[in-house]
Amino acid sequence: MPRFYFNYRNRDRITQELVIAKDDEGIELSGLDAARANATASAREMVADNVRSDSGHPMETLFVTDEGGRELLSISAQDVLPPTIR
Repeated sequence: MPRFYFNYRNRDRITQELVIAKDDEGIELSGLDAARANATASAREMVADNVRSDSGHPMETLFVTDEGGRELLSISAQDVLPPTIR
């Protein structure tokens, strides 16, 4: 099975500095559809955690890479919000 890496682009609310949190371990999944489903769930959890903790560096985007580091898909924080609050 292929290995996928779930990485985050965050931005510091004060300095606006971009912060990349890289996944060094990854997870084996059956394919890109499974990676997308897992990434969507992870992004929702991260956005909820950011709201609960009033994060100083909230997630902007979760991006999934393959073993070679190639970006396969990305999910923005806005993509996982309910349509009524986008």
